Amino acid sequence: MLKTRVSGRVYCVGALRALILAATLTGNALGEAQVVREVEITGNTRTKAEVIRRELLFEPGDTLTVDLIEETERNLRAFLFLGDVELGMTQEGNWVDVLIRVRDLYARAITPLLSGEPDELSYGAVGLDYNFLGRGQILEVTAEHDPITGDRARVFYRAPRLSGSRLRLDLDGEISSDGHHASIAVARPFFRLAECWSVGASVLNQESVVRLNSGESLAEQYDVRTWSATASVRRSYGEDVKARTGVFLAISDRSFEPETGFTYAPADRRRVLPSLGLTVWRPQYDTTRFLRRLGRKEDVQTGSWATVRVGASLEAIGSDRDYQFFTMDLNPRLKSGNRAYLFSRFTLRGRMSQGRIWNVFGSAEAMGIVKIRETHSFAARARYDGLGRTEDATQYLLGTARGLRGYALRRFDGSRRLIFNVEARPTLLRRRDYTLAGVVFVDGGSAWTPGQGGQVFAIAVGIGGRVGLTRVYNSPILRADVGYGFEDRAWVLYMGLGQYF
Repeated sequence: MLKTRVSGRVYCVGALRALILAATLTGNALGEAQVVREVEITGNTRTKAEVIRRELLFEPGDTLTVDLIEETERNLRAFLFLGDVELGMTQEGNWVDVLIRVRDLYARAITPLLSGEPDELSYGAVGLDYNFLGRGQILEVTAEHDPITGDRARVFYRAPRLSGSRLRLDLDGEISSDGHHASIAVARPFFRLAECWSVGASVLNQESVVRLNSGESLAEQYDVRTWSATASVRRSYGEDVKARTGVFLAISDRSFEPETGFTYAPADRRRVLPSLGLTVWRPQYDTTRFLRRLGRKEDVQTGSWATVRVGASLEAIGSDRDYQFFTMDLNPRLKSGNRAYLFSRFTLRGRMSQGRIWNVFGSAEAMGIVKIRETHSFAARARYDGLGRTEDATQYLLGTARGLRGYALRRFDGSRRLIFNVEARPTLLRRRDYTLAGVVFVDGGSAWTPGQGGQVFAIAVGIGGRVGLTRVYNSPILRADVGYGFEDRAWVLYMGLGQYF
């Protein structure tokens, strides 16, 4: 929360906004422009002051507004290595001295990776530094074993402000039993709401394996070799409502080969895909706690947005076939009072050629969260996914890792999927370094392919525990759930990170 001292009184942001408006109307001195005279940063022990200072949206000599302060606080809280962020303000005439208080989190760690069921457990470790050299850079080194995909080793590096500029650099490399992955991405993102331009480009080389299931058995398996590159330019318009237009280009070359003992693989393809996009959104935020995290202050976007993109694959510029493609993404969001939130999303994408629509993917999801007494909550989710006339054979899986606890990881599969989840989330114990919480849940779901029969709507109930590490980077949540699936009459334990949904 921002606090400001004026004539010996302390005001919060909302009160300050009202005071400045009233002063402007009455014409007294308080209504004059508030000009920044000095900025002081305290509380940082490892993070270099210039790393914090360069993210400020104001500097000495600038006119200060409440909107600038609120957006600056959000930008600083977005850093995973910073905990509490508070901006204080002392006024003398029309001069303002700004005091920024932060708290460094433990950003260096060797973290165990553990997820899955006891008889199909993924395990490993990641060594990371989310504040590399105290400059806000990210370095991750991961080693993991997965019972299905085998072993993998990965190195990821991010420089959010390359050489002090607004350019962001991402380097990602991985070697695994399934193949490899190497990518480079450079972008200049919208670093503030008032920013007008954003550009980006990336290059990727990858070899991977795709697996298709029938029931709980492996039906097909094939190798995919991919080379791709992307570029984009976006322009932002408006203030209270943003309209962001974009020009995009994606180039890819993919080859497929069935693995030994299998027969299916898609046809090789080469695509050059120019497209145009438009996003309309309302930049509206709510700052709260104990919504999706366990104590860390959260900046929740409550403004709705919608995105449309259209483009074409053209043989004339190098593609192997002609078609048009589209994506529509609608995200209505609502907040009722101070405790109830609704987050929803409706997505449809597909391709068109010779008068028909194909390669269609659609999904609809609604999630509601109601806070109870500040630290507890009740959450519910409903989701539907469907696909049809796809270029490649593909499917949705349903099980413990994909929306239905109490069942095996790949218990159900099909071209349609329906999921319901209900959770009571009580917070049990709060301490400075950690928070303990629990869940009681009911899950339901089904996955099926029309015309093949055998559709089952499965239900499970269970309980779980959560441990939130409030002094560690990104305040992670360790999760363990045990569910009873009525269809299989069995208990299944599943572990992971974060809230389940």
